This record gives sequence, structure tokens and C-alpha cells, in this order.
Amino acid sequence: MKLLSEGQLRLCFVQPIHLTSWLFVIFILKSISSLKPARLPIYQRKPFIAAWNAPTDQCLIKYNVRLNLKMFQVIGSPLAKARGQNVTIFYVNRLGYYPWYTSQGVPINGGLPQNISLQVHLEKADQDINYYIPAEDFSGLAVIDWEYWRPQWARNWNTKDVYRQKSRELISDMQENVSDTDIEYLAKATFEESAKAFMKETIKLGMKSRPKGLWGYYLYPDCHNYNVYAPNYTGSCPEEEVLRNNELSWLWNSSAALYPSIGVRKSFGDSENILRFSKFRVHESMRISTMTSHESALPVFVYTRLGYRDEPLVFLSKQDLVSTIGESAALGAAGIVIWGDMNLTSSEANCTKVKRFVNSDLGSYILNVTRAAEVCSLHLCKNNGRCIRKMWKASDYLHLNPASYHIEAAEDGEFIVKGRASHGDLAVMAEKFSCHCYQGYKGADCREMKEAAGCSVVPSVSGSLITICLLVLSVQL
Repeated sequence: MKLLSEGQLRLCFVQPIHLTSWLFVIFILKSISSLKPARLPIYQRKPFIAAWNAPTDQCLIKYNVRLNLKMFQVIGSPLAKARGQNVTIFYVNRLGYYPWYTSQGVPINGGLPQNISLQVHLEKADQDINYYIPAEDFSGLAVIDWEYWRPQWARNWNTKDVYRQKSRELISDMQENVSDTDIEYLAKATFEESAKAFMKETIKLGMKSRPKGLWGYYLYPDCHNYNVYAPNYTGSCPEEEVLRNNELSWLWNSSAALYPSIGVRKSFGDSENILRFSKFRVHESMRISTMTSHESALPVFVYTRLGYRDEPLVFLSKQDLVSTIGESAALGAAGIVIWGDMNLTSSEANCTKVKRFVNSDLGSYILNVTRAAEVCSLHLCKNNGRCIRKMWKASDYLHLNPASYHIEAAEDGEFIVKGRASHGDLAVMAEKFSCHCYQGYKGADCREMKEAAGCSVVPSVSGSLITICLLVLSVQL
């Protein structure tokens, strides 16, 4: 047997092929992307899903106002009494004994992660998981919302500085005659070690208890591009914050999904600032999603809201829906989660306002984007991947062409899509988007199935299968 030189490639075909098939194989091999494959979608192979996480069931209970939420694939309520939902959010009082300080400086559960028994916390957390997610085969979104402190010392600024102050006091009380420099060093080290263990072991417990669940922390990763009032705001993530995100590799490796937030404010000034803010936050999450030790990229589910953070009952404009939901889909997110609180359901008027928005701009746009993502996935990626922008900063969106499609609204709040993509529509998609293949598939159009280590199965032009065995020998003569 003749040995190949190091790095040489051998192709073994199980059947003869025509020249056109050979050229196709060469094209596939050259087009294989180095991008880590995406995890398979959680809902019927839909590349981009919409999840609803607002307590609007109260509208029906209190005021007999019924919302039609059929355009959402996942529906849940953030209320404490809600159990067994496809999207479950764990606030500080619903998962173990999370330590934090009130605005008056009162410690809850010890205040600091250094002050609470991790084992006692995990025992309580295990009970809480069993209560809120009773099904052991749960495969939905499991979101831990802990926002009082951050696991990195440097990021606990402003109101979160209390955790640094109390950590310093803890060291001072424990040790006498310690210099300020040593106090700072020890306080930082003990806080970060305890915070890391607290977050890592908690999500590890969730993954062990409900292994099919998509566990992750809300607002992670964060781009910290909040300086929207600065002159010439670009939306870019500060370099030091990107580096700090890199340092959280232990968190990304412990997670099954990422849940960044693009909740925007009316005071941002204009839609351009909202677009810049959202674009870089989603892009940073997509970057982090491929940096883990997992075989596939972490799915990114972007949290957003019906309205603006500073005016929650003023709902997003059509342009801002594009800048948030549309931007998330175009950059390759697995879906969006629309969150809302009791403000939305505090009166019949508010419930009616929410219903009108869902039955018009919001519902229509969500159906537009989710259907366009499906069309692109089917035609460009053989339904084995999701479409992502070729140029991430471009203004290209996964939208149905109004010349080819028509979205009709029925009286009951349901929407119907009529039409089909033209050859021109598909050509534009192919020009603007590329495929991020799901795990198990490869190639420019994701038609190549990964069969085993070193081998792939590719449909030939005639429809028969060609097995390609890639053999790289590092044996030197």
C-alpha cells in the first residue's frame, strides 16, 4: 500500500460518476464552511421561532379579552404560579437561595455568594426545578434570570458596587492588619470564585435534571453598548467588554443556549440608534455561540419586548420591529422571546391594546419573518440549515417579497400567507444569505450528510449517493 504524504487527500468513490457529478463534488468540498454547525431547531425544524413570555392569560381571566397567539411556536407566562411551560423563567425567588442585597442594603440569603452554602442552595434549586418543570423530558427554554450581581468583579459597577463593598468588608472583618491592596485582591478573588461556582453549579444541576432543556442565563452575553447618547454612536461593543465576554468561557461551556436582550428605549433618539444597538448585541451573541467546547453552536434566543423599556405601553414601530426581530433573524439567531409583565394586563384597556398590536403589526411581521426564514432554509439549505447574512453589517432581511406574497388578517386575529417565492426571490436570497448547517449536515447548501468520522454522503446530480471518504495520513516515510 502506498502511503500518502502528510496532509494529502484521498477520495474513494463507491460508484463511477459523470464529469458533472465530479465537478459538483469539487464544488461541495471547496464550499464546506469552517463555521461550527448549528443545533437542530427545537420546533418542527423551523429555523427561526417566536416565543411568547407574557402573562396575557390574565386578560382572558380578568376581562374576557382573548389573544390569538398562533404565530408563536412557544408560549409561556412568567407568573410564579405557572408550571410545566415550554418557556420557563427562573427569577431570584424561584431557584434555590440566590444571595442579593435590596436597594436599602438588606442582605437576602447572605447577600454575597461567599455567604451562602452552595450545597443548601442546590438542594433547594433541585426542588424548584421539579416544581416548575415537572416533566423530565422537558425540551423547552429554561431561562435563569439573575441580575443583581455579575460574576466578574469589574462589571459590578453603579448600584452593583455594593457587592464589591461588602466583599471588601468581609475580608476586613475576617483578617486583621491587611493592606488595602491585599483586601482588594482577596475580595475580588473570593467573590469571583464563589460567583462562578454558584452560577456554574446551578446550571449544571438544571442540565442534569432536565438534560433536554435549553438552559441559559438571561442577559448573557451582554455587549454593554449602552452609550447610545454619545456623539457618533456606532453600537459597537467596547473592546474591553468583548474581552470580558471571552473570559466567561466557563459559562458558555456550561450553557445549552444564550439569551441576550435587545430591550430598547424610546429615548434612544431614533430608529438608527435602535438598529445599531440591536445589531451589535445580536452579533456578539452569535460570536460567543461558536466559542464553546460543544460540538454545535449554542442556539441564540433574543429577548425583546412589545414596547420600549421607558414607555412599555408604547409599542414598537414597524421600523423598530425590523431593527430588533428582523435583525435577530437575519444574523442567524434561533428565535426571539417576547417578554412582558403585569403592566400589559393591569386593565381591560391595556389588554385590548396588546390584542390590537398582536392582531396587526406584530403578528403580521412575526409571520412574515418566520415564513421567510423557512422559505430560505428550504430552498438554499435543503431544510438542513438556517440562512444568515453573508455580510453581517448589511441591511438585508429575511422578508417575504410583497410582489410574491400576501399576508391576510382574519377577524379572529389569525394570519394567512398566500403566494410562493419566484425565481427572482430565491436568487436574491442566494445573493444575500448563506447557510449555517444544522449538526449532521455540511456543504454550501447543507445537502451533504455527515455519516461517520472521515466520511460523508452526498447526493449526486442524478440523485444517487456518492460516499466520499477523506483520509489524512500523518505517517512519514
